Amino acid sequence: MNQQCTASVLASYATLKSLSDDKKYQGPYQMLREFIRYIIISGSLYSFTSVEMKNLLAKHFGFSIPEAVVKTSLKNMNGVSLDHGTYSVSGSELDSNSIFQDKKKEADDYESLIIQQLAEYICNRTGDLHINDEMLTEELTRFLTEDVSPKPGKYTDLIGEFILTHSDDKKIQEGLDRIREGSILYMGLCYNIGETGSITKPLTLYLGTEILFSLAGYNGEIFHQFACDFFEQVRLANTGATPKIVLRYFADIKKEIDDFFNIACEIVEGKRYRLLDKPAMKAITNGCNTSADVDIKKSDFYHLLQFSFGIAEDTNNDYYGEEFFSSNLESFDYEDETDKDKKKELAVKLISHINKLRNGNSYNNDIESEYLIVTNTKATLLISKEQSDIIKESKNWDHICNFAVSLDRITSLLWYKLGNGFARKSIPSSVTAVLKARVVLSSSIAKNAEKAFSEIKKQFEAGTLSESQVAARIITLKKKPSLPEELSGDNIEEIMDFSPEYLCRFEEEFKNSQDTIKEKDALIESIKADSQRVLLEKNSAIASKDGIIEELKADAISKDAIIQGKKDENAKMSKELERYHLKEAEENRRRQRRTNILKFLWSLLWKVGLIVVVTVGGVLLENKYQSKIPLYIGSAVGILGTILTAWTAFKSDKEKYFPSQGNTNGNAQNADAFEAENAEDSIESKT
Repeated sequence: MNQQCTASVLASYATLKSLSDDKKYQGPYQMLREFIRYIIISGSLYSFTSVEMKNLLAKHFGFSIPEAVVKTSLKNMNGVSLDHGTYSVSGSELDSNSIFQDKKKEADDYESLIIQQLAEYICNRTGDLHINDEMLTEELTRFLTEDVSPKPGKYTDLIGEFILTHSDDKKIQEGLDRIREGSILYMGLCYNIGETGSITKPLTLYLGTEILFSLAGYNGEIFHQFACDFFEQVRLANTGATPKIVLRYFADIKKEIDDFFNIACEIVEGKRYRLLDKPAMKAITNGCNTSADVDIKKSDFYHLLQFSFGIAEDTNNDYYGEEFFSSNLESFDYEDETDKDKKKELAVKLISHINKLRNGNSYNNDIESEYLIVTNTKATLLISKEQSDIIKESKNWDHICNFAVSLDRITSLLWYKLGNGFARKSIPSSVTAVLKARVVLSSSIAKNAEKAFSEIKKQFEAGTLSESQVAARIITLKKKPSLPEELSGDNIEEIMDFSPEYLCRFEEEFKNSQDTIKEKDALIESIKADSQRVLLEKNSAIASKDGIIEELKADAISKDAIIQGKKDENAKMSKELERYHLKEAEENRRRQRRTNILKFLWSLLWKVGLIVVVTVGGVLLENKYQSKIPLYIGSAVGILGTILTAWTAFKSDKEKYFPSQGNTNGNAQNADAFEAENAEDSIESKT
């Protein structure tokens, strides 16, 4: 919201709500046309672009409306025509709307009145005579319309006090509620929720621990009512044949709930002491005498979620698979080391889960975002806003969906989307300004009480406060109301007082009261035990970290030993393979030598056999023909054959089958190289 426009925003919201109450208007675009008509007539505009009109809406009314919504509202508007991106105005067809002007004047007058009365209250309450009306208006706007802020404003608590002390003033409360309702209608315009009446796209809502506890009634009546209002909108959205909204909770939320019940068991068993318990812890432990009683409440709680509200645990058990790597958001840095607390770590994890479920896609509005966290945890809402703003800036979009929204916002969005804003049905209870004030103030009381308690403990440990003083101040803190429904305007100033002067007012009364002696002793023991427990937890955490480091070292040593063992094993295997291949090569050489001997003998035998055949043939021919010629020829062939056989046997065949020593070594070396190469390949393949 632009700061220079805050002075008119409250009146703009009120005007928007007044127009919606008029039967003449049945949709958001029709109502926006009246604001545009007012700008055209009051500014005497004859032509403009959609961007110019968007900027004028921001200047005059504080509206940050997307350009697409402006274009839709200008479509078919009487007296306005579009030509090549420029809108032209026909004055004769564009008449002023007296109803709009009356509603606007009424809203302007109320804004001036409420700011004046609020400033007077703050002045009387604090003595501050120099209140900045612009700053006050801005903070009132945030108080009435926003669900989360990075830090409370200067006047936040005082605004809540003012609303609560004037809870019986009908005019003030109706005006404030009108502003809050108008802000919901404006929110619908911003998110370009044009079609109302039903949810058309499936939506899975993942609920936070505090929302689930509120549904069970653990956080008091008002938060229970808020949760029931939300569930009613979900029920209405699911009245069709196919349910559109599914309610789930992450495994991390279940663990958080289980841890909460485990602490309750420790409190009941006396292992942990109750000092400033949260309302949910009081609700769980009240009426329980043993841990078994707490376990029964735990079982009843999960049964209620599943069978009364249809809320089940998330079925996805692995958000760290390869398919989610590109959508992971858990790697972004914190501002500093002190920010790395459990709440923020859990918030980042859950937001990252949502982004993974969306496959990294972005959407224009929350209702159509497919997956969404519903929580009132400030850390989650702020981190969600930071991440959404980064994406919005990178895409240059007017609006973008969140990763997480508050219970109030999702209830309001569903209420608007289902068409209740124009059907004039009753608004959700969370919209009323008085209940909003009670919620804000109860939250502030809890934070101030926790802060005061920490300071008291420090002073006690430092020896600046006695046991009686400590007990008196803690009892005073415990008497502060912790639930929104316990707050009223009658004594709100005293309730909001946490000054040391206020806390020590009851020390003397406490000292003289015999009824509180026992309580005092119990409180002192609780503080001591709590301090001891915190110390033990710190030491345990340090020991745990040291243990983890030692485990990592031992693991590293073990891994080194395993690697060395593998190396030794591979070396041994290599030697064995080398011996095997050498043995195999030697055996091959022996086989080859035996083969060569046989070949050599065969070479001699067939040649000798040939000579014998020729010689015998010559003898036989001599006897048959009584001639010496065959004998001479056979003898000559035998002698020549014998000479040639002897020469080839001892020269050629011997070299062929029994190589010289030089050739033998060369062949052996080649064989050894071949065998060694095969051995290396074998080792590499096995490794």
